[in-house]
Amino acid sequence: MIRSPVAQPAQAAERPWLWALLGAAATGAIGLAGWWFLRRREPDEDEAELVEVAPIVPQPAPAPRPPAPLPRPTAPVPEPAPLAPIPPPQIDPIDLALQPLAVHFAEREIMLDLEMLIGNPGGTSADGVRVAAAVISASADQDAQIAAFAASAQLGSLADPFDLIAGGGGRMPLRLALPREAINMVTVGGRPMFVPIVLINVRWRGGLSIRRFAASFMVGTGGQGDKLGPIWLDRPAPAGPLAATRYVPRELVGG
Repeated sequence: MIRSPVAQPAQAAERPWLWALLGAAATGAIGLAGWWFLRRREPDEDEAELVEVAPIVPQPAPAPRPPAPLPRPTAPVPEPAPLAPIPPPQIDPIDLALQPLAVHFAEREIMLDLEMLIGNPGGTSADGVRVAAAVISASADQDAQIAAFAASAQLGSLADPFDLIAGGGGRMPLRLALPREAINMVTVGGRPMFVPIVLINVRWRGGLSIRRFAASFMVGTGGQGDKLGPIWLDRPAPAGPLAATRYVPRELVGG
């Protein structure tokens, strides 16, 4: 005998409460599982909260920077050595100037007419003034001749002695002769010429002592600026203007 199969779906449909109960049970199981999971997590979180945090070690303050080195003191610049004092310009004790007036050619000599200006720039009088003068021809040994004339003690005076008060002065005419054999003739461009040099020596009493002063002047033709022209011997004596310039021997100027 064949048995009929049990109709299972019909029984399930007849018990709907069972499905509701199963759903509630499933929901409860899910909720329980969630609660249990959360409980398992809480201790970890609590443990995390209870973990001791290592104290922050304060960082040491940075070491102070060493002070910047002071600039090296510069060596003081030595002051320049003081210049040697410049000596005041030497003032001649007697002022002398010479003005040539004429040149005359004679058979045996050459004559020079001149006017000498003399003055006393000092603060005291010059008493018993004596003046000696001579003329030489410019040559290689002219400085030696000038020095010998200035040092000579045996000189005649051109005029009687006279006095010059402080700041005073005067004029004195001179006529000097140069023998032709004493002329140092120089040939320039085939023409003979020479240059006369006038020597003057002045002596006077200054207080209780005898004082002296010498000067020399070159004489020539003028009209050429600061330069003197020579006196030519192959033509008549110059009739144009003449001039004189002070001459200082080389040994007196360090030459």
